Amino acid sequence: MKDDVIPLEYHPGIFDKYKNNTNLDDWCDGFPDVMCGLGFDMDAGESFLAFKESCGLHIKPANNRRNEYRNILYLLEHAERQIIGNYLFSEWRYFTHWSLGGYDEYDSDLCIRILNLLESTYIEKE
Repeated sequence: MKDDVIPLEYHPGIFDKYKNNTNLDDWCDGFPDVMCGLGFDMDAGESFLAFKESCGLHIKPANNRRNEYRNILYLLEHAERQIIGNYLFSEWRYFTHWSLGGYDEYDSDLCIRILNLLESTYIEKE
């Protein structure tokens, strides 16, 4: 985590503003601060790829985007919170900045599903 980021504590409702909004561009208002504050990094999916290679879980190769997203969600269901948060942060950034607005409802749905999964990791630990 960067030295200038003030650590945040998770609290119920911290993600509500985002999980009910499919317009990922609207997430720019506060989402990066929340994710950085919780200790997540935009790592371009590197921690997820390392997990995918070392987790020992076997998945069928995806033949379309829907199956690719199912595979990602399946793997994330077995990942640590840090990997889930890093992946979400990186994917959101990709969709809203690097894809030049080229995301659609499937991409938004993926982010919201990952956000719900991330939130569940906090709730399970309470």
